[in-house]
Amino acid sequence: MKLNLIQLLIWEVIGIRYKLIFGLILLMFTLSFVHASDTNASDILETHNDTSVLEAPAIPSAPDKPDLVVNDTIYVEEYNIDEYFKDNVLGTEFNDKIFVFEGDFNNLAKLSIKASNVTIKGDGAVLKNTVFDVSGDNVTLANLKFDLDSDLSYNDGAAIIFDGDGLVFDNLDIDYVAELNREAYAFYGIGNAEHSRNLRITNSRINFEGHNNNRNVYNCAIKVINYDYAVMENNTIVTSLPLKDVNHGAHGTTLDSDFVLSVGVENCNYLKFINNTVISEVNFRQDSPHPTLDGLLISKCNNSLIENNNIMMSDFVTYPGLDNYLYGIDIYNLNNLTVRGNDISIITTGGRLSAGTAYPIQISGPISGVNITRNSLYSFSNGPNIGVYSQNYYGGTELSITYNRINVTGLAGTHEWALVAGVETQDSNSVVENNIIEVHSVGAVGADDNIYGVSYRQSTDGEHRYSIQNNTVFSDGFKSVYLLSSNDSTVSNNLLVSYNQNAKNGYDGFGYGNIANHNGVNFQNNQVIRAFDYYANIYNNNVNEENGRYTYTNPTNNRHVSNVIDGRSINPISNERRTYNPLIPGSSEHHGTYSEGELLPVSTNPQERSNSQNTGERSFNGNQNSNVPGSDSNANTNNVNGASSYARSNSTDATPSDTGLNSLAGEAVSSGGSSSVAKKAFEIEDINKNEFIPSIFYVIATLILLIIGYRRKNSNSN
Repeated sequence: MKLNLIQLLIWEVIGIRYKLIFGLILLMFTLSFVHASDTNASDILETHNDTSVLEAPAIPSAPDKPDLVVNDTIYVEEYNIDEYFKDNVLGTEFNDKIFVFEGDFNNLAKLSIKASNVTIKGDGAVLKNTVFDVSGDNVTLANLKFDLDSDLSYNDGAAIIFDGDGLVFDNLDIDYVAELNREAYAFYGIGNAEHSRNLRITNSRINFEGHNNNRNVYNCAIKVINYDYAVMENNTIVTSLPLKDVNHGAHGTTLDSDFVLSVGVENCNYLKFINNTVISEVNFRQDSPHPTLDGLLISKCNNSLIENNNIMMSDFVTYPGLDNYLYGIDIYNLNNLTVRGNDISIITTGGRLSAGTAYPIQISGPISGVNITRNSLYSFSNGPNIGVYSQNYYGGTELSITYNRINVTGLAGTHEWALVAGVETQDSNSVVENNIIEVHSVGAVGADDNIYGVSYRQSTDGEHRYSIQNNTVFSDGFKSVYLLSSNDSTVSNNLLVSYNQNAKNGYDGFGYGNIANHNGVNFQNNQVIRAFDYYANIYNNNVNEENGRYTYTNPTNNRHVSNVIDGRSINPISNERRTYNPLIPGSSEHHGTYSEGELLPVSTNPQERSNSQNTGERSFNGNQNSNVPGSDSNANTNNVNGASSYARSNSTDATPSDTGLNSLAGEAVSSGGSSSVAKKAFEIEDINKNEFIPSIFYVIATLILLIIGYRRKNSNSN
């Protein structure tokens, strides 16, 4: 009995030992596989970015969200906006607060601000069909993005409508596509002339698309009335608008006369419109008597400044032979305005003889103290065209046009409305001096056609006094200046450089019609010079430091150079006479290269070329290379337009890459990738195969020991 107990104890110890051995074997077996996998995985990771998964940096925790109210700054999201905009109205209990809008605000309609001294700033905020009505004073909206494409008639069609004092709209991004035949504005403000002042619209981007095609409703990106000391600065305003008729009143045009505008301002004294970019394009032409679009209309804004703006307009909807009426800056009924340093260009395919306009600047009286200076004006149309047009039909005009660069192209003719001019001054009193003007006609120019640098060609009532001096005009015509009539005027020292082959050098550059219509006119030294003589004179009078003055001389062939080629020593490839130049691709469908006397044809069928490029085979100029087992590996089989040809390629094309023999690296190389990835893939597969053999022996040995231990334990129990 005692012996049996001892035997059982021994066998139990042996069983525990076997279990330990078995556990060690399993541990070694597991580690062997883990080692192989880690080795392969780390190699792959090192191939790509030298960083293993175990070495990846820890993910930082998300920052805490700010409290809803911090030092009078209130953080607002869509879910809690009702706590502050009760029934969509921010009341006076929130005066002197700062709000930060975060996230998206969708379809909230109109948010009214009646509180004063309020700032609303966006922090990644996007307002989808959500707009503002600002009636409080000293309100600032900044850093907000608007995405609008629905009917906003509940806010008079405006993204932002306002009438408060001391308002600031800064760094706003407004994308507004108006519905068809709906009234629409990005900014719309009608202030109180005695109360509303100091409006600022700055650093904002407006993309405004209007479609009031068939109704007389207003579509304007910016429309502001009754705001003295307003500033509009550093904005980008892009508009796409239809052409609409203008509703002229009995006393002249006002802001409400135009149904489409990029920018319209009225009754805003001391306005500053500076450093803005205005881009306007036409998207629809109404079939009407005078389809019109303005870039900037300014009316009744005394003591104002328009400076350093870039205004571009285009109309490619109106075909040649149809009239359209485009104006870059349209000025009405004001005193003391400076228009300085602006770059204005208008390009249109529209216009016809005696009908249509594409005027960078238009001025209509009554006006006084207007100074148009140092601007760059460009315009092209197929109808009448003028760089600066000014008229006193509704009242007297007194202005100066100086130091501008004007380039105008249109269609000149003999009718008084078929006029192409740098300046048409139908003014009571004007100064036009020191401008550089270039005018051209899209048609041939005759001696009686109306094309001038400066003109008063279309008659208006009243007296006309002019000082037109020191202008340089480059023209297809014959006169630098033309005046129907004048009183106590001076026309002198104006130079015409004519490109017309019938122009004659002389001093008759001033055209005055019937001299009896001029009272006290003084004109002298208005020179005409042909363009060839003008440029020749410039170059002949330029001074060279080494050789003195430049002079034209006929070139001489001092070295007896000849362009005759002696080809007698050149041996032709063949005696074949070709009807095409084999050196010029495309001169024949049978161009290419010769190989062993055979011509390689090139397919002219785009479909065949695209098919050859998409087969995955090597192709060149439509030829396919098929390496077929058992065939000549260096042969190209070509099938072009149903005709097959056979040509031997060079050995380089047919030799596969060494890397591609044993792995996928060949594909990696051919696609521009590194061969190291494919090489690592091969190494992983090879390592897995080598590790598999010793692993089998571990498994077999473990099974044998388990069987022996089990049998001994059973026999001992028995």
